[in-house]
Formats: sequence, structure tokens, C-alpha cells
Amino acid sequence: MKMQLSKPKEMNEEKLTTRRQLQGYGASSYHAEVITKNLTLVAKQGRTYIYAVSDVIVSIRDYLQRPRVKPTSRQVLEGVLQALLERLNNVVEVPFCCATDPEINKLARQLSQSMSDTDSALAELEATAATIKSKYSI
Repeated sequence: MKMQLSKPKEMNEEKLTTRRQLQGYGASSYHAEVITKNLTLVAKQGRTYIYAVSDVIVSIRDYLQRPRVKPTSRQVLEGVLQALLERLNNVVEVPFCCATDPEINKLARQLSQSMSDTDSALAELEATAATIKSKYSI
């Protein structure tokens, strides 16, 4: 009897962002442009360039390694970086096999999944709010 491995949920779904969304997270238009300048486009919708969140995260981390970044810029970009990391929803699975009660294992697994889904939904709502904020300059 072969054991089948379950595929991770939403593994192929890549998170995307735009320069406007980065501005909505708090980055200036200059920083949004500098961070995305050398990145490969994932798509283009009208006049909007769309980038992979993972690429933007790497670019922000590289930018923050520069020695002459002003403290205020560093603080803003670290906030943008944190918001993007939340969107990735990189959660490490906890092995629930070691506890003695199978009911507790099941409930803990359900709780962990519910928390992960809630965090993911909240991050997506924050991304939408950032887009709206930058679009209407609220």
C-alpha cells in the first residue's frame, strides 16, 4: 500500500503587488520605483506593472543593506517589508503527531489552519486597502 503525500494548499498561487500598492503600504513613489526598477514583470495590466511579492521582498532587503539609507526611509521600508511578508503567509507546519490524545491533535490542527486562513485573509484585505489608499490618496 502506497502512502500519498498531500499537496500544500495554494502552492502555485503567486502573490502579486504593484508600485501603487507599495505606496499604499507607506513607501514613497521614489522608493516604489527604485525597489521595482530591476525586477522582472509578472504581468502588465493597462499601464500598471505587476511584480511578484517574493521578488519585491528580496529587492527591499537588498536596498536596506545599503549603508546610506536614511533612518526614516529604513523605518518605512521595514514596515512595507513586514506587510509583504504577512501576505506570503509562510507558516511552518507543527507536527501534531507527538501528543497522546488524537482529539487534541485534530483540534490543534484545525485551530492552526483557521489561524493561518484568517491571517492570510487579513493580509489580502490590507493589500486591497493599500491599493485603495494609494489610488485615492486617502
